[in-house]
Amino acid sequence: MEINKKVRIAVVSVLGTVLLLFVVLVAHIATAKPIDNATIQISRIDFDKPFDSIGAVEIKKNMVSIPGVKSDVLVKRNVVVYFHDNRVADSKKVFDQLMAKGNYKAQRFLVPKNLASKSVCPVMNHDGVYYKFSKTVQQIFN
Repeated sequence: MEINKKVRIAVVSVLGTVLLLFVVLVAHIATAKPIDNATIQISRIDFDKPFDSIGAVEIKKNMVSIPGVKSDVLVKRNVVVYFHDNRVADSKKVFDQLMAKGNYKAQRFLVPKNLASKSVCPVMNHDGVYYKFSKTVQQIFN
């Protein structure tokens, strides 16, 4: 009888813990709201020839001086990748201001239309169980 009682306590404890964690998961999914204010965007400019070390420093200095551009400017060979706040400046405005600061031969990288319209989520597979479970919970509580 003593062993039966201990097994029952262990089973009830494990099931109780699983139930508690499941309730916490559902509450978290139900209360999590999508981020509406995501305003940081990544853009790219392609130049006609690679930069030397002095040119790379100059381009970084010119990019950071443009309003809205963040300090994370990456210069590799002939490509500049930068982050900017799209409330302050869009990629065309940043490109135009950079061209005004120096005598550069470059073009903005534009995403092809078939890729631009594609919905992507790098975190969850839309056909997966976790995504479907999260969507179901959100529909129930919203």
